[in-house]
Amino acid sequence: MQIDQQVLPAIRVASVRQVGRDVPKIKAAFQKITDWTSRQHVFDGSNLVMGVYWDGPETPSDQWRMDACITLAPNANPPLEEGIVIQTLPGGLCATSLVSIYNDDFVGAWNSFGAELAARQIQYDDRPCYEIYYSPCASTHPVKKWVVDLISPLKTKLKE
Repeated sequence: MQIDQQVLPAIRVASVRQVGRDVPKIKAAFQKITDWTSRQHVFDGSNLVMGVYWDGPETPSDQWRMDACITLAPNANPPLEEGIVIQTLPGGLCATSLVSIYNDDFVGAWNSFGAELAARQIQYDDRPCYEIYYSPCASTHPVKKWVVDLISPLKTKLKE
């Protein structure tokens, strides 16, 4: 697995919070944010769709928090709806890996990424981990494929 390290900028997003690892509810959060984006005409082709994870795998399922997000231009201030907030995700040093994910195996991708980082004895920062999605939803893709950047915040540079 190819892992890079980058200093990423702070990212301004509109988001919908989902608490719990219920896949249908996670999908509903993404649907809600993309529907809102369409209604507000803020999707201009430069936006990125992201999943932001505030808690690790050790967090009990009913307390685990994730945000379904879409990036916003710096000057975009669309009207908000219930359950949608605008926030700025912190920037900083991160480990990144561009991966192909088949059959929605996000857990497997994160497990491989985490194992590779552990082998390099990294120190995680307390900023959230996140995914940036570059391909269409795997349910509509002919080979059930996602193309995703996995991003994990670091306190110190990776050891080679």
